[in-house]
Amino acid sequence: MADLRGRTAITGVGWTELSKNSGRSTIALATEAALAAIADAGLAPTQIDGLVTYYWGPRDTPAPPELAAALGLEKCSMSFCDSSGGAWAAAAIAAAAMAVYSGVCRHVLVYRAANSRSVAPAGTGHDLWPSGQRQWNEPFGASHAATLYGPHVSAYLHEFGLENSDLAELAVLQRSHATLNRKAMMRTPITVADHQASPWIIEPFRLLDCSMWNDGAMAVVVSATRDAKRMRRTPVAVRAVSGGTLGAPVRPARARRHWELNALELAPALYARAGIAASDLDLAQVYDPFTGMAMLHIEQFGLTPPGAAPTAIRAGELGLDGRIPVNTHGGHLSEGNLVGLGHVIEAVQQLRDTGVADDECTGTHDFDRGRCRQVRDPELALVAGESGDSGMILGRAA
Repeated sequence: MADLRGRTAITGVGWTELSKNSGRSTIALATEAALAAIADAGLAPTQIDGLVTYYWGPRDTPAPPELAAALGLEKCSMSFCDSSGGAWAAAAIAAAAMAVYSGVCRHVLVYRAANSRSVAPAGTGHDLWPSGQRQWNEPFGASHAATLYGPHVSAYLHEFGLENSDLAELAVLQRSHATLNRKAMMRTPITVADHQASPWIIEPFRLLDCSMWNDGAMAVVVSATRDAKRMRRTPVAVRAVSGGTLGAPVRPARARRHWELNALELAPALYARAGIAASDLDLAQVYDPFTGMAMLHIEQFGLTPPGAAPTAIRAGELGLDGRIPVNTHGGHLSEGNLVGLGHVIEAVQQLRDTGVADDECTGTHDFDRGRCRQVRDPELALVAGESGDSGMILGRAA
C-alpha cells in the first residue's frame, strides 16, 4: 500500500440535491451525480471503466450493472458493491485507487445513491430471525444505530467527566459550517440551548446529536495521477488509504476500554503510510453518525488529546479559522448523510486550487465567515470512516 502514495488522484466530484423526498428513483439520482462528476473531471461517460459503491443493511444504492447500463459504459473492468456502510467510506476510494494503480482501470467512479428518507428499504421492520451481528443485539432491543453506539459514548462521557451538553458543542459548530453550504439540508444556526431543548432519542443522544436521513446521490472519479495532470481540474492526490474490512465491530480486538475504537490502531499506520503526523493536517472530515462518535473519531485520530474535543471546540480550534477545521461542510449532522461520501467531496473541494464551489462566495474566496467556508491554504486533509475502520489522507497534487 505504501507504493500507492501519490500515484492516484480524485479528479471529479458531483452531487444531486439532498432532500426529504426526491420523487425520483435511485438510479436516476445516481446517474445525475455520476454525470456531474464525470463532467467535472472533463471526461466522457464511456471513459469510465470501473464502478464502486457501498451500503449498509438492505442494499439501497444501485448495483454497478444498473449504473453501467444507465451511463452507457462500453466496458467495466472492475466493480465493487460492498455492504460495510460507513466503515467503508474511505475504503471505497481505496478500492478505486488500487484498481487504477494496478492498471486494471483508468478512471473509476465511486458513487452512492439512496432514498433513505422517503422510501423504507426492502426487508426493514421486525426480523424474526436476525443473523450475523444482529442476532446478538436485536433480541435485546438494540435494533438501531443509537442503541449500538450509545454505550461507547456513555463510557467515554463517564471516563472524562463529560455530559450531554458537552456534545452540543460539535452540533453547534457543524451547523455553523452548514450555514455556508448551499447544498446542506440544515442551515438554520443552533445554540447549545437549542441542543439541550431537543428531545432525547436514547441516552446519551438527543435529537440534535443524531445524523440525518435524506434522499440524494454523490459521486467521485478516481484516476491515475499521470492522467489527472492533463484533466480539467487540478487533481487531489490520494496520499494514503487504509482499512475497511472489520465493518460493524467498532473496537479493536485488543481494546481495554469500551470507548476505544478501531481508529486507535488505524490512525498511526495511516499517518505512517502518508509520511506525516496528525499535526501536519490542515483539515479533517470525520464520520459523524452522532456527535459523541465524531468526538471519539476526533480524539482517536490524534486531533486533540483524549477527552479534550469539547474544550478544543469551545476554544475555536476546530472551526474554519482554527488549528484543524473539522467537518467544514456540516457533516451528516447538518449537510446530509450519504454514508461518508460527502466528507470525501468536501475534502476534495477544500484542497482544490479553486476551493469550495458551493458556499456563498461570489468570485475569489475572501474568508469572510458570513459567506465563505473555504479554509486558508490547506495542503493535507484527513477523511475518517466510521469508527476509524477506514481512513484516507488527501493532499494537493505536486
